[in-house]
Amino acid sequence: MTEPAERITKARAHDRLVGGGVGILDLDRLRLETAGDHVAVEASMPLMVGDLDRDRYVGCLRRVYGIVAAWEEWSASSSPEWMHSLLGNRQRRGLLERDLAWFGVVQLDEARPAMPELKDDASRLGAMYVMEGSTLGGRLIARHVERVLGLSAGVGDAYFCGHNQQTGTLWKEFCGVLQARVPDRETDRVILAAKTMFQVFGSWMQLAAK
Repeated sequence: MTEPAERITKARAHDRLVGGGVGILDLDRLRLETAGDHVAVEASMPLMVGDLDRDRYVGCLRRVYGIVAAWEEWSASSSPEWMHSLLGNRQRRGLLERDLAWFGVVQLDEARPAMPELKDDASRLGAMYVMEGSTLGGRLIARHVERVLGLSAGVGDAYFCGHNQQTGTLWKEFCGVLQARVPDRETDRVILAAKTMFQVFGSWMQLAAK
C-alpha cells in the first residue's frame, strides 16, 4: 500500500473508532465548488473550435507558458521538501518549450503572473489541484488540435498530451496525497486556493490575449 493510501486508511479507521475525528477532504465538494472557475478558464483558452489556426494555437501556447513557468519556478524555490518528489515528475514547462520550438518560437516571453500566497499544505495543494487537473482536459485538446492542425501526436502538442498513459495514474496519486495531507476541516482553504489559482490562470490568459 502506498503512503497516501495508508494515511487515508488510518484516518478512516480513526474516524470509525472515535465517531468523527479529522475526516477526509471532500473531493466532490472541491470539484463542485470550483466547477464555475474551471469553465471560466476553459473559456479563456478557445482551442476547441473547428476553425482553429496555427497562429491562434501558438499564441495560446505562449500565454500558457507564462503561467506554467510561474508555477514551476515557485515550486522550485518555495515548495516544502516533502513536495519535491510529487512535483518532480510532473514538470511540463519543457514540453511547452519543445512545442513552441517546433513552431519556430525560440525567444520566450519572461513575463509571469503573480502567484498567490501559498503558505500551508492546504493552499499549496489547492493550487496544485488546478495545475494537475489541467492534464485531464489536455488530452482531449491534444486530439482535437492534431485533427484540426494536422499535427502528429506529441509533436507540437506535447504539453497537452501531458503525461500520456500515466495521466490517470498520476492524477489519482495526487488526489491520494491531497486527501492524506489535508483533513476535511481544511477543505475550505483548499477550495479558496484552487479558486484563486483558477482566477490567476484565467486572468493571465485574458490579459496576455489583449
